[in-house]
Amino acid sequence: QNPGPTINSAQGDAQASISADGLTFYFQSDRPGGYGNVDLYMAIRATRNDSWGPAVNLGPTINTSADDCDAWISADDLELYFMSTRSGGYGAADIWMTRRATKNDTWSVPVNLGPVVNSAYNEALPCLSPDGRLLFFQDYGKPRPGGYGGGDFWMTRRAILSDPWPTPVNLGPKIN
Repeated sequence: QNPGPTINSAQGDAQASISADGLTFYFQSDRPGGYGNVDLYMAIRATRNDSWGPAVNLGPTINTSADDCDAWISADDLELYFMSTRSGGYGAADIWMTRRATKNDTWSVPVNLGPVVNSAYNEALPCLSPDGRLLFFQDYGKPRPGGYGGGDFWMTRRAILSDPWPTPVNLGPKIN
């Protein structure tokens, strides 16, 4: 279903992630007025039956002059994972994460997931399991070693939420 004109603009609007309660819509856009080429936005609605409100840029804590895109919101609405080409990464594109204490708090300064998940290659399209312990992502362009070609899917699973992410594994030739 088309989410309507408050989300869909004449620009490139893509890569949606909707909160578990269905009331917050995260997406990327290259619409005018952002901080970089591609920024992360959100729209909210009061109930699942309501239309989406206006798109709001997530601001300079999340968005930079680089590409910030591919948002994925955790099931508890307290962690936002995304891809960025900002400085401080390990490759051209890395996966970053920001947290907040409650749904009403502001997002913290994003942190890079580190050199175990991110590499000298390009990581993008993060997808987090509802329990927050399994992370899927895709490489693209310059593929990671151990893959089958550009655009492979990878996963990493941690035992508990406070554990660091272990070395990702390729999902294999039936998927890739």
